[in-house]
Amino acid sequence: MNTKELTAKYIMNTYSRFDLELTKGSGTELFDEKGKGYIDFAAGIAVNNLGYNNEFINNAVIAQLKKLIHVSNYFYTEPQALLAQKLVENSFASKVFFCNSGAESIEGAIKLARSYSGKISKRGYKIISMNNSFHGRTFGALAATGQEKYRKGFEPLLPGFDYADYNDIKQIENLIDGNNDYCAILLEPVQGEGGVNIASRDYIKKIREITEKNNMMLIFDEVQAGLGRTGKLFAYMHFDVEPDIMTLAKPLAGGLPIGAVLATQKAADAFEPGNHASTFGGGPLVCSAANAFMDEILKKDFLKNVTEKGIYLKEKLIKLKEKFSGKIKEIRSIGLISAIEFYDIKSKDMAIKLFNMGFLTTTVQEKAIRLTPPLIIGIKEIDLICSAIDEILSSEIFN
Repeated sequence: MNTKELTAKYIMNTYSRFDLELTKGSGTELFDEKGKGYIDFAAGIAVNNLGYNNEFINNAVIAQLKKLIHVSNYFYTEPQALLAQKLVENSFASKVFFCNSGAESIEGAIKLARSYSGKISKRGYKIISMNNSFHGRTFGALAATGQEKYRKGFEPLLPGFDYADYNDIKQIENLIDGNNDYCAILLEPVQGEGGVNIASRDYIKKIREITEKNNMMLIFDEVQAGLGRTGKLFAYMHFDVEPDIMTLAKPLAGGLPIGAVLATQKAADAFEPGNHASTFGGGPLVCSAANAFMDEILKKDFLKNVTEKGIYLKEKLIKLKEKFSGKIKEIRSIGLISAIEFYDIKSKDMAIKLFNMGFLTTTVQEKAIRLTPPLIIGIKEIDLICSAIDEILSSEIFN
């Protein structure tokens, strides 16, 4: 049996896959078993920010592989300590907890917020999250996710979550008014899976004021938008507002599984030995990869270049919207994360058309595709995908 047949026979049917078997990658390009190349504007769902076969990550992993893969967190390891230092010294945070994924980082943030409430602020256990949000597939993260389509069929979920519309501060004020039940507000500064919806500066600032006034934790989910994706190291830096807790994952170890919960000292003090743990979290192998990743994106001009390429991509997409004003409803973009929302074209149809032309993208919502290329993407590749979209929208099939 070939790979596709083996997959169909032995792997649970939880993914709608492209008819594509990938075997290797280089830079911003992936190759199938026949050697055909695809320009990647998905990056493993915003994971491979440095592309494929990055020499710095590869060298770090190979060197660490020869020394130590796993020992558990009963012991100290240098790669973990160094990674924590880099994250703290380049963010608002004072302390870090390492885990294995974005969903796990959300679970850790929920526990930390509730622990802070129970031990320190003496508020309730409820958390406000946003409609159209996505925080993960585990039960706590799923309960926090403000999309019924993901929660349906898995009830009862973890209790204690209420939802407010994104960018609607009045709904949050109404929920909290005279109510001591809430211990935290959780949101994505940029809703990735929700369609690349970007919070307004005023909204974020007012949420920060509300949480400070009520001694609540402000949690930012930057699993997708953090670590250079928006052109700044962290998305919160666009708003001049710092959270109490922040979650990271996807690109941090260059493709290896890792998650992190960053917190202020005030928040971190709510955890003590025995409150939370992770067998594999922050192991020396993945932390070595993450250290190499951080070293690269912290180099001079790296994030400046991301910003410049993001502006270029946005301008190209806006020109496409102007040309196809009857087909493209909206362009939403910040840094190198963009969504193209259509009026009547289904996102799956557009993604398949682009796939057939040699481009990999992802779909978000029914009528929007998302572009999250590796941060090393070039101007040439941006021009190529925009030309491909132009050609598709000009074709008879979408007229």
